[in-house]
Amino acid sequence: MIKALIQTKGQEIQVLRPVRVRDSVGSKKTTYLMLSPIKGYVASRSMTESFEGDRQQAEEIATLYVSGESDIKVDDRFKLDDRTFEITGVRTPGMRTNKDRLFYKIIDATSNEGV
Repeated sequence: MIKALIQTKGQEIQVLRPVRVRDSVGSKKTTYLMLSPIKGYVASRSMTESFEGDRQQAEEIATLYVSGESDIKVDDRFKLDDRTFEITGVRTPGMRTNKDRLFYKIIDATSNEGV
C-alpha cells in the first residue's frame, strides 16, 4: 500500500548530500551536493511557531515515505515546497529487505526557518 502511495501521490523531492571541501585558505567546510531527485509521499506535516527575540521562527516536522532503494541518509537534507529539511531519522519498518517488493523507508525531518 505504501509503495502505491509513493508511486501515485508522491512528489519529486530534491535531496542534498553534505560534502566536506577545502576552501581557499585550506580550511574544511561543508557544502551540499544536489543528488538526483527521488519520489516521496509526504505522510504528515505539522508546524509550530515561536518568537526568538524579534524574529518569528516556524519549526516544521515532516514524515515522508520513499522507496527502499532510495539513497538517502541521516546527514542529508531535502527541499520541499521551498523549505529545507534536516533529516533526523531513516528507518525501514518491520523486517523488510531490499529483496522485498514492498521495501520502503520512513524519513523523519525538521525545518527551523524564520518566517
